[in-house]
Amino acid sequence: MIESIEVLKRLQSLKSKINELEECQERRKQDVQKKKTQIEDKKTLAEKKHEEKRSIQKEIDRKELDLKTDEGEISKYNVQLNSIKTNKEYTALCSEIGSKKADMSILEDDILSTMSRLESVNEEYNKLQEDLRCEDESLKDLTKSVDADVKETNIEIEKTQNDQKKYIDALDEYSLNHYNRLSNIKGGKAIVAVVDNMCGGCSMKITAQTLNVLMGGKELVFCQSCSRILYLEEK
Repeated sequence: MIESIEVLKRLQSLKSKINELEECQERRKQDVQKKKTQIEDKKTLAEKKHEEKRSIQKEIDRKELDLKTDEGEISKYNVQLNSIKTNKEYTALCSEIGSKKADMSILEDDILSTMSRLESVNEEYNKLQEDLRCEDESLKDLTKSVDADVKETNIEIEKTQNDQKKYIDALDEYSLNHYNRLSNIKGGKAIVAVVDNMCGGCSMKITAQTLNVLMGGKELVFCQSCSRILYLEEK
């Protein structure tokens, strides 16, 4: 039975190694997914900036059209000035022209301010586009690196699984069945050492009788608390 314990210990060690390799693979795949998510977020932001650009440009176009309309009205008023016969009408029209010019001045300032806002948004959009080009290249490099790592890890997993099979074949059916059952329900930790007369899995103290059976080394011994397979470390 001592030989079976050594086989079980080795089998558990190989299982832990496979789990670690698979977790490493998953983390590397998640790195790619995180990068893709970051890129998608930037694309969404770039699209919003593009829409903001279009909205601002429409606002500028509308204001420039209003400005052109005002200019047309002033031109019309200037023509009318030549045909006015009374000072009262002349003064009133001049006042209207002055008011219109004041409105145009405010509108021109507003257009300049809006153009400045458009320039700022355009710079942000262009930077996002450049960042996206860099991110796409980075994603290609990362994907290539991860694919290589995953392939290499698959080879290592397959090799470890082959080693695992050798130990499985060396076990009797009784020991293997108990190991598999416990491994599934105990998170892969089916066999544990006794440390200071305590179970290495649940830390419960073992009885003197259990310790005697362990020292005899003739049968599998289970923790009375957590049911894991116990073994004594060699001094």
